[in-house]
Amino acid sequence: MAAHLEAREHIINHMGSESFLSETKNTHLISLGDLGGYKANPGTSKCFEHAKDYLEGFEVGFSVVAGNHDLEGLAEFESDAENMRRFMEIFDMKKPYWAKILAKDVLMVGLSTTQFRDAPYSSHEVYIDEEQRDWFEGICREHSAENNWKILVFTHAPPLGSDLRVVQDVHITNGCAWLNHSLGDVERRFFSKACLKFPNICMWFSGHFHLSHDFEDSISIGTKATGENCVFVQCGVIGEDSTRDGKRQTRIVSGTESTIKIYTVSHHNGGDELRLDATVAIDKPTEQNVSTKRILKAHGHQDYDHSNWFSSYVPMPLDGCYLESKLGISAMPSNAEQAVCWWHMADGKVLGVHDGLVVEYDSELLSPLGIVCDRNQIAGREVVVIEEGKVLLLVPRKIEQEGTKPEVVHPNQDGSYWRRRQKNKAVRMAESEREEMAMKWFKENLKSEGK
Repeated sequence: MAAHLEAREHIINHMGSESFLSETKNTHLISLGDLGGYKANPGTSKCFEHAKDYLEGFEVGFSVVAGNHDLEGLAEFESDAENMRRFMEIFDMKKPYWAKILAKDVLMVGLSTTQFRDAPYSSHEVYIDEEQRDWFEGICREHSAENNWKILVFTHAPPLGSDLRVVQDVHITNGCAWLNHSLGDVERRFFSKACLKFPNICMWFSGHFHLSHDFEDSISIGTKATGENCVFVQCGVIGEDSTRDGKRQTRIVSGTESTIKIYTVSHHNGGDELRLDATVAIDKPTEQNVSTKRILKAHGHQDYDHSNWFSSYVPMPLDGCYLESKLGISAMPSNAEQAVCWWHMADGKVLGVHDGLVVEYDSELLSPLGIVCDRNQIAGREVVVIEEGKVLLLVPRKIEQEGTKPEVVHPNQDGSYWRRRQKNKAVRMAESEREEMAMKWFKENLKSEGK
């Protein structure tokens, strides 16, 4: 808790500085969810109350959205609905979602995950239900760009197509990187299409990856599929046990009628510097300031690090090995382990080889969805596409014995190729309990009889 108290002091000091106050009339604090690490029993009443006390210590208005760990109170609550009701009760929320006016023509919108126990696959997928999606579309329509509204969105995870840096071995592998990641195309692409449809959505803040701000792709304008009109911003963590790269950081944002400045406070470095990362245009889009001009200036810094983690690679026509031949083509020959290749299967699915893995990408947004084959599966084998993209094979590079056959990589029942590698946590806990009961029975009965 000491790290959190120290970080709160850093933030309060910067928010109270003369330079910050000269630009800021309205101050509001947003928590992007996951209010407690595992040591704090996340998702419990005690954790929520502790987090509320901490946030109240900033002595400014604040709002919260629920992250995946905020519904993890499995021992206290029987259902996701009961867990969410307690979350809303403690934080004085009528709904899991909210909208608040920050300044003239500037609206903040928050959306929460509502599913953990009921998740079909990974419990750590951030699920935005249909009620919230319908409400979100309505609020964007009511506060239109034509009426000069600017909307800032806050969710725990980012939407598909945001093009932010992501943790491959956790969030891509387990299918929980993006909002509604494992659902159908309509639900998964909903927010990306909203960004394209509503130019008043000018900024989108998210956390979830537990990564620092010291990557250039911790701030992104998304892809053409999102309209390149919304700036997506990754936010780090404060807790020492939560950081994946050893860095603990907070975003501070200040704005005027036409621009927003995005700053970083690095708590791991003492929190003294208020580092300016980017200046963003939020005035009404015109032909002169759309697309890449939404970010007026990206401010470089020595902390930026590009050597680690998995960048959210988007397939490009000029990658050099896009496969569209009618012949059987090796997507990953023995001399191309580090190559970036991608191709369309006959059914329209987009697969690729990246970082020594076979990855499936969303066929419309070209964002990574999940791992089809991991490094162990393709070790010593080539990835081969045959029959005009109808069949994907893993072919041994050396035929060491007669009868060796290639392995066919079949699509899932729903037509996708990426494998759902993580079960719902509640299911995993129930399985573990049954295993323990079985072992206890075995020791007390069969083993005692000498069998």
